[in-house]
Amino acid sequence: MGNHMSREVKLTLKRAKRKQHQKHDMPPPSSCSASETTSDHAMKKASETSGSSSSSKRFAASKTTVISGREFHGSDSATYWLPKDPDEQDRVIGQHFAIKEVYDGQNFLSEVGKYVPFNDGARICHVGCSAGAWMMDMAMEYPKCRFDGVDIVEVSKSDVMSDRISFHYGDITEQLDFPDNTFDFVFMRLFVLALREEEWEHAIQEAVRITKPGGVIQCLEYYFTPNFDDHPVVGKAANGIIDTMGSLGQDPYIGPKQPRLLTESGCNVIQIDNRPVDMSKDTPAAKKFLWVWYRVLKSMLPVMGPNIGVTAPADQERFINECVEGLKHCRTFYYMYSCAAQKL
Repeated sequence: MGNHMSREVKLTLKRAKRKQHQKHDMPPPSSCSASETTSDHAMKKASETSGSSSSSKRFAASKTTVISGREFHGSDSATYWLPKDPDEQDRVIGQHFAIKEVYDGQNFLSEVGKYVPFNDGARICHVGCSAGAWMMDMAMEYPKCRFDGVDIVEVSKSDVMSDRISFHYGDITEQLDFPDNTFDFVFMRLFVLALREEEWEHAIQEAVRITKPGGVIQCLEYYFTPNFDDHPVVGKAANGIIDTMGSLGQDPYIGPKQPRLLTESGCNVIQIDNRPVDMSKDTPAAKKFLWVWYRVLKSMLPVMGPNIGVTAPADQERFINECVEGLKHCRTFYYMYSCAAQKL
């Protein structure tokens, strides 16, 4: 099944990119290829004028592939397979508050505060900041801190952010545009759908590089246990997610491997927290995560749907609703694995 799934996922993405090239009835101007939007072309020209590698990377990240009406990364090198459109950024904002609910209203692990001077004006980096919800929440709680958010997606709501929050283009699989030993705290979470298995070692090393000696890195990822087979539709969804990740070279079980990666990168692990997300109980956390699952399945199905035989819009909506209902009756199978480590 793995080889078949790999071919199907890649074909879904390739077909969408091919359609982007073919969608114009009229030939484009000679200075702008058929696959480029107006903003793509403007960014490309800016890149050519400046000659900077960062501008070129930013142009590559701006390229868009449309699948089933959703906007995805158009980069051939990226394996992140969720959309990058405003609907997805809204989902990520809701997800932030769902995770915060699971962690008893806290935005970082309890041991982190013993090492990071949050009340004295720490410099903080959120790698993979997406819509910036975590930074905005933290900025309200810690008014003396400064925040730098890094992502390969332009944030759609950056105009409503605190003036203590700055956004930067950055790709954790390469070198970030920060000097060594810059931050008191580096926070990164939910790269499980973004990084290939072989990219994790470099990603962790890069997070450690930009952290000050004595500073802290915190990582958080989710993983599944086999209990999702309690319900057939939930099992179909979970197996589809795992198979799609595997076909793209991603590791569905990277979470528990983070302490080793941090240790090998020159850190001392100060806390590990393996926390279940139980959606079978009528709790605030369960309600928030049921909403997250509804929205994330809508985001995933443009890519995953053809591979699990769920393609028509009506069938996808029915599948999502049945899955969310099934989650209420499954034993706990969804875990948040978080690890914090101090740079030596």
